Amino acid sequence: MSRSVHDILEALREKGYKRTPQRERIVEILWESRSPLTAREVYNSVREEFPHLSLDTVYRNLELLREAGFASQINLQSRESARFELLVDGEHHHHVVCLDCGTAVCLPICPVDRCAIDAAHAHEFTLVGHAFELYGYCGRCRS
Repeated sequence: MSRSVHDILEALREKGYKRTPQRERIVEILWESRSPLTAREVYNSVREEFPHLSLDTVYRNLELLREAGFASQINLQSRESARFELLVDGEHHHHVVCLDCGTAVCLPICPVDRCAIDAAHAHEFTLVGHAFELYGYCGRCRS
């Protein structure tokens, strides 16, 4: 098992979450994936080992990973089409998302600048994160 997977599971344990075999497998599946996965794709992979696992359990674990800062959710428009990926280096990033096939491509920049953060603080907001996505159609879907 990768050291990064171990680190994520240990950090969750330190925050009071149990290290279950199902949770461990969900993290491993996200780690091994070359692209962001939908909850259903994770569910289908986990069910090979844990046939009685529910889709809701997968959603709860993905949300836990997102809230703990270990995963990001791509395609914020819909729960069904949302994709999840581990934040390997801990740095957030943003995406352009195809509205047809759901393909997500990482953007090399964060468009949220210091002025936006200062404006939020001026209105007494305590920021805990942000998301930025562009939507359109990839070249394959446009054809």
